[in-house]
Amino acid sequence: MREPSESDRLKEHAILFALLLDVSVFLPYAVTVWRIGSLAMLAELLRGGLLLIVEAAALATLRAVHRGRTYFYEFGVGKLERMLSAGIGVLLIAAAGVIVAKVVVAHEQPELPPAWAAAAIALVVYNLVTNVLPLAPLWRATRAGTSIIVASQFRGRVAKAAASVTVVACVAVDALSGDRELARVADDVGGLVGATFMVVVGAHMIYEALPDLLDRALAEPLQVKVNAALAASFESYEQLIGVRTRRSGSVSHVEITVAFDPARTIADVGAATEGMRNALRHAIPEVDVVVIAVPVAGTPPAGSA
Repeated sequence: MREPSESDRLKEHAILFALLLDVSVFLPYAVTVWRIGSLAMLAELLRGGLLLIVEAAALATLRAVHRGRTYFYEFGVGKLERMLSAGIGVLLIAAAGVIVAKVVVAHEQPELPPAWAAAAIALVVYNLVTNVLPLAPLWRATRAGTSIIVASQFRGRVAKAAASVTVVACVAVDALSGDRELARVADDVGGLVGATFMVVVGAHMIYEALPDLLDRALAEPLQVKVNAALAASFESYEQLIGVRTRRSGSVSHVEITVAFDPARTIADVGAATEGMRNALRHAIPEVDVVVIAVPVAGTPPAGSA
């Protein structure tokens, strides 16, 4: 097991801080939603609970990668992470459907007891704070090095903070307005905004997961970097046989097959393949490179009869 670097720990602490803040608000939020039946708060509760699972899984994955505990999975745990992400995306869309169904069904908005109204306002404001506070450490963590996990957590937190502003406004109208019809409309609007956010986030999570699960080749900008590395090493090999690429989570996998003259020494071939690997590692962060050396087609290996 290797020791995580200072940059690794910065990323882990940023996600852990966000996770602990979300846990601190979840149970009080659930009790308040159960007591007052606010659709705006229910939408945020369902979204927050599901994304809490994603945060916990992201932290566990990051810790495993930083400590080299992925040896049971030779190609990393990217697909496992993406499968979980896609599953949560489906659940988010299903939860959004529940919220929309509740909005469509006609319902009255009872007046909230003063104590519960104050508790609801305090909780949604606190929830907004918990979504804003982690932005600074997550942003610093993204500056500390390339990590798809940390970057996606930062983007998700920005979106959650923006959605929470709407929830605060809708719950405040619901809790403080003497006009119960206005309160009902505000609650429905808050619920629909939350449902829309869940559909967008859920669809995005599924969209991001599918290419990894289907072993799609690397995106064009990364393919260009692979081609540039091959072009820079063009004189070190005799023939390019093939290139295969795919992405698994934050890791780009590149497999290159090149042919060499059998008369060349093992040391010479080894130096050429190592140079290609180093060029790709410099060009693409978190890349896993395999260079396969074969004899030029039609040329018998040295020493053969």
